[in-house]
Amino acid sequence: MSKVGKNSIVICTPYLTTVGGTEIEAVLTALHFYDTHKYEKVVIFSPSKCNAALFEDLIENRAISFLHYPIFFGSNWAQFLNRMFKKWGLSAFFLETIYWFFISLRFTHFFVLTYPGSVYFFPLFRFYNPHKKYLAKITMWHFTLLSTAHQLVYKKFHKIIVFNGNQETFWKEKNTLSNVKCLDIMIFNEKKFLSLPEKSFYDDVLCLGYIGRFSRDKNIDDMILLIDFLNNKNQKKCKLIIQGDGDLSYLHELQALVLKYQLDDFIIFKIGFVSPNQTHEFYSKIDVLLVTSTHEGGPMTSLEAAASGCYVMGYDIGAMQDRFGSFPYVVNANFNSLCDSALAFLNLTTFEKLAITNEFRHYYISKLSNATKGQQLNHLFE
Repeated sequence: MSKVGKNSIVICTPYLTTVGGTEIEAVLTALHFYDTHKYEKVVIFSPSKCNAALFEDLIENRAISFLHYPIFFGSNWAQFLNRMFKKWGLSAFFLETIYWFFISLRFTHFFVLTYPGSVYFFPLFRFYNPHKKYLAKITMWHFTLLSTAHQLVYKKFHKIIVFNGNQETFWKEKNTLSNVKCLDIMIFNEKKFLSLPEKSFYDDVLCLGYIGRFSRDKNIDDMILLIDFLNNKNQKKCKLIIQGDGDLSYLHELQALVLKYQLDDFIIFKIGFVSPNQTHEFYSKIDVLLVTSTHEGGPMTSLEAAASGCYVMGYDIGAMQDRFGSFPYVVNANFNSLCDSALAFLNLTTFEKLAITNEFRHYYISKLSNATKGQQLNHLFE
């Protein structure tokens, strides 16, 4: 189907050099807008040159292109020129400002992925046009008070999208912004997740899992301690698959923790990046996804798990309460509560486990699907 829209949109992201949550969201948003056929041009901008090859599998044959500052902007000469322009009373980042002038001419719609403290997109509003559409998406879980100067910039957005109701309240009341809207994220590869078969729970061994970065803020320690609680202290049969890459020093600490609690027969580390096109294979191997992070925006993985037919257990972080607060065992206040929830889930009959996970998946389809959130996002641009 040919492109029929007369509008053009640029999705702006602060970075696009790895395949992380913000990067995937930027590309997924571009795919969504492209597939609506409402835009004749869909472009992704990041300040630094991205590795476009990382996203080829996601974009496939869609005519989505990438923009970034000229490499020259990072040179000593460019920094010298910016300093000279500043001395002459011009913008502190004169070259970048000129670049954004041309961006503002080329597009009718702007979708800016950002977070409190991020200023890379500020030059765009030097050329603000009230007849164009500007939306921001806060990509991180933050309750950070904006400075007065930053509030003035954010007030120019038609809408500011946040992850959940608590953030919406904070941004409206503390940052005095009335243009805030709560809207969850979409997930990539939804069709493959939904095509996975139901969990059977006929095997005695319940398989828990984590997929993502090896990073201390992901608090993978608690997942290992949970297996110690279930298997060593309560004689249950659980396995844990930890899939990802990242901080190798943290990975070595986790592996040492596994040996300390004699869990090497029950915990499997699968070290390596998994393409978003293939993550459904991970969810096909587990029954329950664990979310024990200290800070999160979503996480996206909990939505992927729900679409895949897995159950989710974790802490009250990010959008977990808004998404799944009506279900038992999912959102827990602390480690002891998580242990109690996991044990209670394990003690359910097979029929009860099947019933609750099927209800969980159907809830995702009816309330949290890409189609539902895509329609809401389209309305915000109308």
